[in-house]
Order: sequence, then C-alpha cells, then structure tokens
Amino acid sequence: MEKDRKNKPNFSSACCLACSASRKAPCCSGWFSCSVSPWLKLKLWIHVSPELFPNPELTEFTNSETMDVILKCTIKVDPKNPTLQLFYTFYKNNHVIQDRSPHSVFSAEAKEENSGLYQCMVDTEDGLIQKKSGYLDIQFWTPVSHPVLTLQHEATNLAVGDKVEFLCEAHQGSLPIFYSFYINGEILGKPLAPSGRAASLLASVKAEWSTKNYSCEAKNNISREISELKKFPLVVSGTAWIKSNMLPIWLPASLLGGMVIAAVVLMYFFKPCKKHARPETPTLKEPDSFLYVSVDNQRYK
Repeated sequence: MEKDRKNKPNFSSACCLACSASRKAPCCSGWFSCSVSPWLKLKLWIHVSPELFPNPELTEFTNSETMDVILKCTIKVDPKNPTLQLFYTFYKNNHVIQDRSPHSVFSAEAKEENSGLYQCMVDTEDGLIQKKSGYLDIQFWTPVSHPVLTLQHEATNLAVGDKVEFLCEAHQGSLPIFYSFYINGEILGKPLAPSGRAASLLASVKAEWSTKNYSCEAKNNISREISELKKFPLVVSGTAWIKSNMLPIWLPASLLGGMVIAAVVLMYFFKPCKKHARPETPTLKEPDSFLYVSVDNQRYK
C-alpha cells in the first residue's frame, strides 16, 4: 500500500494543468491526457479559444483645461469572459513610463520633452497572455516667444557700404525656428533656420535704410512672433562722411594758415623804421619782389 501511494501521481495537479490551459494559455483545442496511475489514464477533449482578446488600441484625447494628453488603452474582451482581470503597461520610446496596473489610462503633461512614440501592453493576471498595441507618435510643440532684435556695428557714423549685423533671438519655442529680417517692410535675404535659438544676418548699409524701421520675425510649426520696430541709424553719403570727418582736421589747419599769412602781411606793412631815416626806395632786382612792390605802390598812391 505504501509503495502504491508513493507511485500514485497527483491527479488534481495533472488535470488542473489541462484545465488551466483551457482558460488562459494560448493553446489550440485538442486531446489532453492525465495519468492517474500506471494502470489508469484519462483522456480529455479540451476546447481552447484561439485568443481571449485581440491586440489593444491606443488612442489619445486632450484635456481642455490643462491641455495634457490622455492616453487610453482600449481592448475588446470576449463576452464569455466578463470577469477576466487585465493589467496595463504604458511605454514611451520602448521604456516603461507606467508599470503594470489595472488602470487603462495614462496622462502625459503637455511638455516638449514628453514627445515620442507611445505604446501600451495588456496582459492577464498570471502574465501568460500579453498583447501590445501599435505605436502612437505624439509631438508636443511650444509656441515661439517674442523675439529680441539687436543691431551691431563698429562705425560711429554709419555710411553707405559699412557692415552691420542684425541679431534676432527667441528664448522659447520648439525647434526648428525660422528667422526673417525686415527693413522698411521689405525682407532682407532669405529666412534662416539655425540649429540654436538665435540667427544673425550680416549686410552692407544702403542709403535708403537711413532712419527706416527694421524688425525680425521668429516662427515655428505652430506660431509666429514679430519683434518691436526699431529705427535704423542715420546713414551719411560718402562725400558728406568725408566732410564731416575731415572738418575737425581742416578747421585748425585753415585757421593756422590764415594766421601765418596775416603775420607775413603785417610784417611787410608795419616794418619798423629808423629814426630820421628816409624810406628806402625799393629796387626791382628779384622776381620775388613783385608782390612787395605792388603792395607798396598801392600804399603810396
């Protein structure tokens, strides 16, 4: 009796395995056998459904108050198994963001860093059946901020042909950001799309830019902003620039030259004479004395 008891298999364990397969395991229908003893075997026909549930579907909708995105993992359960307990896992870029739980929704805050590929997985309580949804590409876009425009140049007084640099920067906004520069309502060059948040344009000054309004525009896929209007500096022409810059040099030189000429004339007119001496009669010996004679003759007329 003791020997027979030791060799006797566990009937309930063997048959429960078959029964478990009929409820949860993804097996095909067929015959399952249970060995009760060396002299007794049971053969059972068990029908197993091809699948308890299909692949889930991941959908999204937006919270109108917070603008957050709500992800919902939806699955159609077989009506024959209404009490089937399911668990949900959410992924972003193939990394778990919400671990296995009975909750079928996930909330993604509306931030640019939350952009990515989302997916959900549904499994049974024992984890024997696992089904994943397709990927859902979600992109969060941030509007561009008000751009800041600056003008950089080396010359104190701008002249035609001088080089100036327009710099436009938007501190916030989803990349890429496209920048455009305008002066007097006309675009300068082509729109720029740098890898960062600032763009610069190097240009040669034109005469028609003088005291005109200039601005820049920043835009991305969802919004566009224009900087404040600014006045371009006064632009002087080449002749005016030379006159204005040479005046401080020529004015002292002209005054000095005038003073020298006046001193020479005074020396000739007011030459000191000896007491009781007669004025000397000038002689025409050198060509250089013609000017002196002419002036002296005018004096004695």
